[in-house]
Amino acid sequence: MIKNSEGLVALKYHQPIQKFVSDVPSKTSGYVFQVKANIAMAWVQEIDVPNILSRTKTSGCCGAKKAPAFSYANENDVRQWTNNGGR
Repeated sequence: MIKNSEGLVALKYHQPIQKFVSDVPSKTSGYVFQVKANIAMAWVQEIDVPNILSRTKTSGCCGAKKAPAFSYANENDVRQWTNNGGR
């Protein structure tokens, strides 16, 4: 789990598209997963992490399987996203 200096956790969305997530336990207005360097990522309060990680997407035909829609961002994801693809 990667945290920034403010104690927020880096999470990424499974697709490289902007995604808005609302209805979270901290009662914030929500999070915008912004796309930079082909990675949709947001810094999230730790209290909201389990709620967001529990959200699923449908994969396969006709809703056959449920797969996680969000995951922890790794160091490489954070570096690329923060530097807009730079090193």
